[in-house]
Amino acid sequence: MSELNTQPIPPREVAVTVHLPGDILGNLESFQKVQASIFDRFGCGGCNSGILIDFKRFEEFFVTPELEIRPVAVTGFQVG
Repeated sequence: MSELNTQPIPPREVAVTVHLPGDILGNLESFQKVQASIFDRFGCGGCNSGILIDFKRFEEFFVTPELEIRPVAVTGFQVG
């Protein structure tokens, strides 16, 4: 009789990068909603299913002709 393999199932070879604004990363409830939505895309809303997810904060600025630095307002994202 063959023995059972006791090694864990290796993670899938998938890496995902998600760019988020600081106000979402700084809000646990909002971040968890985003996280669950991403998990859902890979088949399991409650876990990452072995997928490496790299969350990165983004900030975007523009400089006026007077050399003032101003943030770019995020008006919304189109996904899908």
